[in-house]
Amino acid sequence: MAFFYSDGILHVGDARASVTVDSIIGAIDRPAYVYDLDDIALRFHAMNNAFVGTRHTIHYAMKANSNAAILRHLCALGAGVDTVSGGEIARARAAGVPADRIIFSGVAKTHQEIQRALEARIKQINVESPQELQRIADIARSLGVVADVAFRLNPNVNPKTHPYITTGFRDNKFGMDESFMPELRGILARESKWLRLRGFTMHIGSLLFDLDVIREAIEKTIAVHETFKAQGHALDRLDIGGGLGIAYDTADTAREFEMITQYGRMAIDATRGLDVELLTEPGRVFVARAGVLVGRVQYIKVTAAKTFAILDTGMHHLVRPALYGSKHRILPLHQDAGEKITYDIVGPICESSDFLAKDVSLSQLKQGDLVAIADAGAYGFTMASQYNSHELPAEIAVSAGRVVVCD
Repeated sequence: MAFFYSDGILHVGDARASVTVDSIIGAIDRPAYVYDLDDIALRFHAMNNAFVGTRHTIHYAMKANSNAAILRHLCALGAGVDTVSGGEIARARAAGVPADRIIFSGVAKTHQEIQRALEARIKQINVESPQELQRIADIARSLGVVADVAFRLNPNVNPKTHPYITTGFRDNKFGMDESFMPELRGILARESKWLRLRGFTMHIGSLLFDLDVIREAIEKTIAVHETFKAQGHALDRLDIGGGLGIAYDTADTAREFEMITQYGRMAIDATRGLDVELLTEPGRVFVARAGVLVGRVQYIKVTAAKTFAILDTGMHHLVRPALYGSKHRILPLHQDAGEKITYDIVGPICESSDFLAKDVSLSQLKQGDLVAIADAGAYGFTMASQYNSHELPAEIAVSAGRVVVCD
């Protein structure tokens, strides 16, 4: 477990090598994200083992958390990355990720982003529309290079998750259904000197738990893949996306590791007989549990209706509760067995939506106490802002009980 209590004090690491969270926060005078790199490694190995026996590559979806220490750590383990912007590609390259381990996804790739991706000779560009495919061909021609591409299919399945994070349903902006295929074939034929179709890709959303829905999307994608292969396209890759979730309302992680194993088995079975490199793009399931956001209580405010613990961190540093109504566990860095008090944990932003948790029962907090918002390693810092001109939080990575350079 990445974060746990021992003698009432919050630690990061495991029983063999851990350190108290407050000791690594030290003299930092602003909120901070703390990440456990070893927990991320455990999850990477679990995913890698789930696909053993197949030709596969794990491309970490770095939109979840693009911290350089995390990227370096996963790269050293053999992971590639899935990126959604030119900025993410540059960040991955700066962290040492080889170009041939980088996939470029995203629905609005600019001319400049595509050009830099092709100049870097990245592994693959996931295409979202015919106009994008034509733009890629035009830029490849101007550079005198061949672009390796995959077509993102929208399989029109209901991922049963929050509507803001669905990406494979007919009402979503992502991917292309089969009606796009004739136009795509025409561009491929016309620009065959500059485009090389490597396969198909799909991604239906985030916070996914229903493997049957993912399998349905994979099978729909395979059907189109096989049609193109029968027409003479030498396809050698199938990208099945990512999106596996975690249960934010519990600290029990056993379900997640079991789901990772079942996901691998399902994918292997669903793709049996295909001669392809199987690509997968986990994000949240690798890093969410591995991070907390630590803030300090500035005031305790008691009204007739509520008791507020007002922190120096809030929606500007972790927007998920305000944006999605998500519920994160609250972990005081020091807890005791005394009387429990019900708090709303709120921040400094001039918005009533600025809350991190509501109606949570905690041991008594006082001014100056440090509090950790749990399971904040995914879509935390990457979505943070400087709203109201607040500073961004610090970031601290820990491995084997030691702080790792976190530039």
